[in-house]
Amino acid sequence: SVYHAADLAEELLSEGYTAMKTWSLDQVYLKSGGHRISWPDLEQALKPLHDIRNRVGLKMELMLDGHGFFSLPAALRIAESMREIKPLWMEDIIRPDCVDTIADFRNRAQVPIAVSEMLVSREEYRQVLIQKAADYVMIDPTWVGGISETRRAAEFAQVFNVPALMHDCTGPLTLLSGLQISASCTNVTYQETVRAHIKTLYPLLIDEPIKVEKGHIALPARAGLGARLLPELFSPDHPNYRITRL
Repeated sequence: SVYHAADLAEELLSEGYTAMKTWSLDQVYLKSGGHRISWPDLEQALKPLHDIRNRVGLKMELMLDGHGFFSLPAALRIAESMREIKPLWMEDIIRPDCVDTIADFRNRAQVPIAVSEMLVSREEYRQVLIQKAADYVMIDPTWVGGISETRRAAEFAQVFNVPALMHDCTGPLTLLSGLQISASCTNVTYQETVRAHIKTLYPLLIDEPIKVEKGHIALPARAGLGARLLPELFSPDHPNYRITRL
């Protein structure tokens, strides 16, 4: 998609998607370890986003994920270049292990900042919110410890009038959990999906298809999360079956 970003944007719009996340900064990070970024490298890294804007204008919301790779000076340079693109948010440009630095970055970036599925407890989200370090909070229902912990983190965000986002690059049960939380927490505004996973991987793991229609996923009709892992995954005869002991 980095090489045909505008084509992908048109395809997604035709399927009803209204937002897409890119991560075109990874190769730039490999050059310097994230501590500096040249203007030519940054221009090349952001070319896919400019191509999308030139093709479809503002019809597609754009997000940029930095995977926590960059230190503050490089992150500020990225933010400066992103302003003309008008992103919905920039996510994890800086690793979220120092909330003071993230808050400083957010105050200076002049674009919305999302923080971060890398956080693993409601207390970490509370600190981000108290220090006004995020315009959005991104939560992974599996990594943060389950549905209850996700709801508490989202409810903290609601107290601060900050929207919550549900992360998924994790697995079908994470996505299904996010959908249930989205339906029960009024400040959840986006559910992340990976189209390739939904079409190819997830049908190999669960007994209920996940269908995206006009950019939306309906809540499952079945009880619980709405699907179960396929029983054959637990068979010793399955080629990927293994037992891990601590």
